[in-house]
Amino acid sequence: MRAFEGWISAIADAWWVHLVVLALSFVDGFFPTVPSESVIVSLGSTWSSTGRPSIVLLVLAAWAGAFCGDNVAYLIGRRIGWQRFRFFREGKGRRAVEAAERGLRRRALVFLMTARYIPFGRTAVNLVAGAVRYPRDRYVPRVALSTAVWAVYSAAVGAVAGQWFEHNPLLGIGVALACAVVISLVVERVVSAVHDALDRRADAREARHGTAGHGTADHGAAGHGTAGHGTADHKAETDAASGIRYRRGSGSHRAPSGRPAAPRADPVPEDRP
Repeated sequence: MRAFEGWISAIADAWWVHLVVLALSFVDGFFPTVPSESVIVSLGSTWSSTGRPSIVLLVLAAWAGAFCGDNVAYLIGRRIGWQRFRFFREGKGRRAVEAAERGLRRRALVFLMTARYIPFGRTAVNLVAGAVRYPRDRYVPRVALSTAVWAVYSAAVGAVAGQWFEHNPLLGIGVALACAVVISLVVERVVSAVHDALDRRADAREARHGTAGHGTADHGAAGHGTAGHGTADHKAETDAASGIRYRRGSGSHRAPSGRPAAPRADPVPEDRP
């Protein structure tokens, strides 16, 4: 921790610090072990106590990197799918993929906005979005909004926590990171609980619709079969009682007296556009 805090303090004055934030946020989009959020929170705390680096440029760099990284993850999912990655085939990774599939199908906007606050959710939802061919014209603006909110949130957590220890920047960084961890845990629990509740409601609604549709189909099929069978039996009984015989393939029938009757006029099929 001391080494990390010292590194943050050392690069805060460098002109290339925003490029570091841009690169880390970019790679974090498809390689979730990169600590981009921790770096942004720490630099936000440093800005609060020293005025460096620029908080505006910090947010813009984090937003641009996260936006580009998410789009790369989308393209990876679209080209090769998520099944190639062993991590996403089992355990937490697999559960994240399943949650992403449900979320994109039922409430794409909400899930794209909140998935990055769930462990491995950011990478999973972007890979799955590409794999299921989620429309790109919808994906891009929604990811742009979600990454902007994430960048502002991360920098704001550090800035607020850093104000409490503006005379001790290193302590401010440590407190900011601790606050970020606690807030992330709380947000994760809340987001997971909300999505679980929405999933249960959606499952119940789909079950009701499925049961109602199945019952209606069965009732219609039974009624149609019974009515059709009864009509056919009634017609057969009527024809047998009257002694009428139909000759297959001809347009005439014989009357009860055995004399040929006038040929029936077959209906002319209507022209349909």
